[in-house]
Amino acid sequence: MSHREKSLNERIRTLISLIFGLVLGAVLLFGESAWESSHIIEEGLMLSACIMASVGAFGRVWCSLYIAGYKNSKLVQDGPYSMTRNPLYFFSFIGAVGVAMATESFSVPILVAIVFALYYPTIIKKESLRLAEIFGDEYKDYCARVPKFFPKFSLLNNGITSYTVNPKIFTRSIFDAFWFIWFIGICEFIGGLHQAGILPVYFKIF
Repeated sequence: MSHREKSLNERIRTLISLIFGLVLGAVLLFGESAWESSHIIEEGLMLSACIMASVGAFGRVWCSLYIAGYKNSKLVQDGPYSMTRNPLYFFSFIGAVGVAMATESFSVPILVAIVFALYYPTIIKKESLRLAEIFGDEYKDYCARVPKFFPKFSLLNNGITSYTVNPKIFTRSIFDAFWFIWFIGICEFIGGLHQAGILPVYFKIF
């Protein structure tokens, strides 16, 4: 298979994310944070959730502003892509862990981080091979300058004064990013249903 074609893993990653989200939702429906009685820990986790989810949502929108309409037709190296070759995945990781913290537990964020660490490196590697095939030496030079995942903020290049964006793709990306924030609201709503006795609690989430 040519690296220009998307791998099976890449094609089904959205489905896997959806399934994981549904499983997490089911856990939230019938589980409750074990830290309910410790307000400092509980509120600290929720504050961290809001901050990280906001950073993740902003980061994804920022990435989409630069990449919307250009994927595989131009090697984007500006804005967030000047700091890391995979800013979309980096901000997705931050946002996903943040959303998991909205469960006001430690185990769920750790589980999300482990799943991300096990699954996404394969996706990143396959995408890297495809981009190397498409862009050749230009991509090799880019890899030599810019780290794979964790951003190097000193490399940030925001000197561009205008950029062409596909509005349809960009708008869809905004709604995708806002799910990080909406999920926090859902977690709080489910918590309220637990406290009101409308939803039963069968187990505690540590």
